[in-house]
Amino acid sequence: MIESRISSVEAALQISARAFLNSLLREYAGCRIEPVEASAVSPGETAGVAAPAVAAREAGWRALIALPGRDSHIAVGVAHASRVGYLSFQLPLHELTETSAPRPIGFMEFATLVAAEPAIGNGDGGRALTFLRRVLDSVANIDDVLSRPGPAPAVFGQRDPSFIEGERALRFGHAVHPTPRSRDQFTREDSRRFAAEYGHGFALRWWAAAPEFVTQGASGATPATGLSAALAAGDAALAPQVKAAGGDGRVLLPMHPWQASRLALEPEIDALFRAGLLTDLGASGAPWYATSSLRSIYAPHADWMLKVSLSLRLTNSERIIELHECERGVEIDKLLAGGLGERLASRLPTFQVLGEPAYLALKSLDGRTLPATTVVFRANPFKHDGPPAAMLAGLCEIYADGRGSALGDILLRLAEQEGATAAAVAQRWFDRFLQVVVAPLLIVQADYGLLFGAHQQNIVVGLAGGWPVKLYFRDCQGTGYVSEFLPQLAHDAPGVRLDAGHLFASAQAAQLAGYYLMANSVFAVIGTLATGGFADEPTLVAHLRELLEELSARPLRDKTCIDYLLHSPTLMSKGNFMICFRNVNENTDVIDPLAGYVALPNPIARA
Repeated sequence: MIESRISSVEAALQISARAFLNSLLREYAGCRIEPVEASAVSPGETAGVAAPAVAAREAGWRALIALPGRDSHIAVGVAHASRVGYLSFQLPLHELTETSAPRPIGFMEFATLVAAEPAIGNGDGGRALTFLRRVLDSVANIDDVLSRPGPAPAVFGQRDPSFIEGERALRFGHAVHPTPRSRDQFTREDSRRFAAEYGHGFALRWWAAAPEFVTQGASGATPATGLSAALAAGDAALAPQVKAAGGDGRVLLPMHPWQASRLALEPEIDALFRAGLLTDLGASGAPWYATSSLRSIYAPHADWMLKVSLSLRLTNSERIIELHECERGVEIDKLLAGGLGERLASRLPTFQVLGEPAYLALKSLDGRTLPATTVVFRANPFKHDGPPAAMLAGLCEIYADGRGSALGDILLRLAEQEGATAAAVAQRWFDRFLQVVVAPLLIVQADYGLLFGAHQQNIVVGLAGGWPVKLYFRDCQGTGYVSEFLPQLAHDAPGVRLDAGHLFASAQAAQLAGYYLMANSVFAVIGTLATGGFADEPTLVAHLRELLEELSARPLRDKTCIDYLLHSPTLMSKGNFMICFRNVNENTDVIDPLAGYVALPNPIARA
């Protein structure tokens, strides 16, 4: 746990250590969890033991990380031993050797030793230095957030959050990642101005382009250019000259101001400006706010959210939106706008996909689409700050005290209102979450062949009085199809280009759902509740298994995923540590989506 009355830097280091260690324990075979009573065993006896990110329920555990290059081990106390891979740790760390007393070390020295360990990084010094730079950048970003006021106590603890308040709740980034808040290319001032956790609004920068130098696509009758013009017309604060430019036959492009400044330096964009084919109309209009993903932005007045390309790397990916991703979103929107979407809405009324029906991008003088200029239009059901909702990652993020969370604040509020115990409320909340969020995603995959990459940032939970009442799924560009369903999907949606989407065999789709929906999302809820002392993990996992068994008993078309979750001894999990260490860009360098995954013990099968 994190101690009280420590500086923001010390808290940032401890928060960073938790995310770093949880990712390392999942992937490095030279780790193990052991009872503290076993400390009499020499460190050398633990080397080479695969490290599941799980442990038994008893108190008094520690993690050991082997560093054979130094003939030593790093030991750290485990404050919360987790079956689902969300451990909490008790710093400091200690280096153990056979010949000397335990030596306390700080987190950054630990990260340096890990990066230099040949058994982990194969002695690649260049990658190690890039990796360490990102680790330090992430720590600095977390420290900067901690040194500023957090969300108001009333949010979560006294009332349900607005959509954007739910987005701001994620302050520390990915819970299982060695650099959870790294932002290559962003300065500290960039983060303060454009990152969701700071809560600052900014005006869009508007460009006007000759229509022949614009690439666009749309799922409906209204072209993307029309949606952009309507977006401008609907902003009462927008400068008249911007609206007028859209009436002169030019295409209005709503640009993220940071990206617009970057792009202005690019030769291909400069050539368009010099040729008079592109005009900068300046920054204007009502404020927009970053969501947790940073490149998706929201304005309370607007009919659409915008998802934009940003020329920077966050955690594992360069955030440039490629043309095929845009087309995938358009085709998914067509699919869900037809008869299949109507049937889903009727059967699963609490499930809504935030469609991405249109996109715009500039072309170069030679006619090539420029992905760095992409703007995608995303549905905005949260206009005028309603209805209440919170992104799952924000609900599950552990506070700087090492125990609290936004979800915990909601549960304490509900317990006080109902005169019930927090434990009883937590169990009911989790059961409601399973029905509202988890069951629909599994049914959609099992009966309709649609795979949604439902990780924590893509799940927005609609709330009513603190209780889950709706699932909003976002990121259509990551949606896939189960190949065994293609004939039926082609029959149901004859005008949809199914080849534009990800195609996965049923078994592969099951493994991906096992990571995104289970290991990343549901297990995070379980870990948060257990860390906060609201419930024990085995009980929650047993309730999850009961849901899966109930679904398995239904006449669903393809139970491959449900059977996998119930019976597979292991679940696949994305290897964020090594993906980050190897400097892989997931957006362009990964062909096989499971290539960087590792196997974790499946707590559901053991329940």
